[in-house]
Amino acid sequence: MMVGGMAGAAEPVARPARAAPRALAPARDDAIGPQPVVAYPPDDADARQSVVIQPGRASFSDAVRQSSASVAARVMGLWPIINEAARAAGLDSALLMAVIDVESGGNPQAVSPKGATGLMQLMPDTGARHGASDLFDARQNVAAGARYLKELMRQFGELPLALAAYNAGEGAVQKYGGQIPPYAETQSYVPRVISRYTWYRNAASSTTSAWGAELAEGGNGRMFAVGSPSRN
Repeated sequence: MMVGGMAGAAEPVARPARAAPRALAPARDDAIGPQPVVAYPPDDADARQSVVIQPGRASFSDAVRQSSASVAARVMGLWPIINEAARAAGLDSALLMAVIDVESGGNPQAVSPKGATGLMQLMPDTGARHGASDLFDARQNVAAGARYLKELMRQFGELPLALAAYNAGEGAVQKYGGQIPPYAETQSYVPRVISRYTWYRNAASSTTSAWGAELAEGGNGRMFAVGSPSRN
């Protein structure tokens, strides 16, 4: 968010040391198996990742897809923590995945210029208010972010406004009469999270279908599933 619980999600300033540039790899994470991420729309590129384009070896659209694929693979790898927090808060885990994707790109060490921290880019006061003492701890961060997002959904009654409040702060949504504030970042943030939410739900559906047969036959594949929200 900018104000409420996050800050400028696209500009984390503390991150692990950057490795030397290397050739682009296939859209795959061997730790969790093939991911259904190669069909990313070009406008879903994650600004936190830099991609080196080598003339004659990869097109810009290829780089965008693979950059986005890397973010999705990291976020999907957090599924046990995300699902636990989603169930506790009564949210769809795909929604939390979408917020994490847009806010931090799945980087638990991300820190924005305004001090928003961790996977869900929570401000320290917001995190503490929702039970997190260490925002760099992935489990605490996601659990606190899920509680906060649930609180906003109860307060504003619909997802777009809750996301706007998550990005710009509750006061901003109230100031503009229960509408998405006319801030460029927030106007971009809300549809982007909703787009990623749809993507993660579709990815879950396609992955469950693809791996279901293998698991039914006693295979060792890992199923990625999106939990349905509880009705509170």
